[in-house]
Amino acid sequence: MPADSPSDLPVVSQAAGPCRHLRNKGMYVYTDGSGRQPHDDHDGTPHWCLKTMTNYGPDDEMVGRADCQQSGRSCHEPI
Repeated sequence: MPADSPSDLPVVSQAAGPCRHLRNKGMYVYTDGSGRQPHDDHDGTPHWCLKTMTNYGPDDEMVGRADCQQSGRSCHEPI
């Protein structure tokens, strides 16, 4: 069986993960030590960027759980 050339292989796109510099208060407050993912009911939790230490990223856009999942942002660094 001949090997597939790179142009014959399907393109697989992965969903963007959170930026490695995103932090939120829930990481320190809403924890039970089990290592589970954060609950969606904590969306009001303040978020900040470790690069700027404010609620705005280096690209002058707002920081948040949904905002920092976008790999199109110039400052986004996946985990």
